[in-house]
Amino acid sequence: MNYALKDLGKQLKNNHLAMRRHFAPRETDCYRVYDRNIGDLPLTVDIYGPFVHVVDFRDGAGAESIGSEEILDTVCRMLYVNRERVVYKLRNTRGEGEQHKKLSESGDVLTVRENSLKFIVNLTDYIDTGLFLDHRRTREMVFESAAGKNVLNLFAYTGSFSVYAAAGGAAEVDTVDLSANYLKWAQQNMERNGWGGKENRFIRSDAAAFLKEAVGKKKRYGIIILDPPTFSNSRKMEGTFDIQRDYVSMITRCSSLLEREGVIFFSTNYKKFHFDPGRLHTVKARDITSLTIDVDFSKKRKPHRCWVLEKR
Repeated sequence: MNYALKDLGKQLKNNHLAMRRHFAPRETDCYRVYDRNIGDLPLTVDIYGPFVHVVDFRDGAGAESIGSEEILDTVCRMLYVNRERVVYKLRNTRGEGEQHKKLSESGDVLTVRENSLKFIVNLTDYIDTGLFLDHRRTREMVFESAAGKNVLNLFAYTGSFSVYAAAGGAAEVDTVDLSANYLKWAQQNMERNGWGGKENRFIRSDAAAFLKEAVGKKKRYGIIILDPPTFSNSRKMEGTFDIQRDYVSMITRCSSLLEREGVIFFSTNYKKFHFDPGRLHTVKARDITSLTIDVDFSKKRKPHRCWVLEKR
């Protein structure tokens, strides 16, 4: 038997037992059990309720030395799951400015729980599932600080931060995304948790256009969540968005909407991102990355970086 596969099996079995014990009391059934721990097997293996989601980051020779079926056989045996409940994806490296395309049109969804909150995920149609597990702790921070505040969730994707804000007692939540599909998904997540009222708005807009309009209306927020993509060139927006090029102007615009004691949660998963707080004249920054990475993710590899920005 291949030694890398043997090590994979041991880690899957041990991690799954440890994570299940850790998360079950928190009413959470979605978590990571393998995070590229072995050099020869750069995979992520995530539990989503009764399903397992495997993403293979290998390319070329690495993928040939150990076949995907061998990996899947190990996953099934060590996690005690049938093959039809395992979703496998090969994640190819994107070129600069390239975006992932939709994988299929199955429309198959399931509902998972995180801290007793409910989220709809789709494990087959996209590279990403609809719930970024690595930001669980960041979402908890929003929950802990949202009471009575107006919250803005920009680049909201499927609205998981919005759900946590509403659960934490936010007065109002504005959920903004350019994609009609993701915005509908976000609304379904909110409604599934019982927050479909008029105080929770879903706004289809380019983030820059929304911020410009909100400044004109003199809107104010106690919390702004800013977790933008690395790059976007959607035909629905003017020009392109590049996080390295545009983060200063985006943060500056957001800061003009902050209440006096308001904060921005700013994060990115772009590995090459260079953050220069000296360029930010309207906010002061505090790096909270280590506090936002939960036990099922590697603090060494860091799935994302995160800052709290407070108005000067």
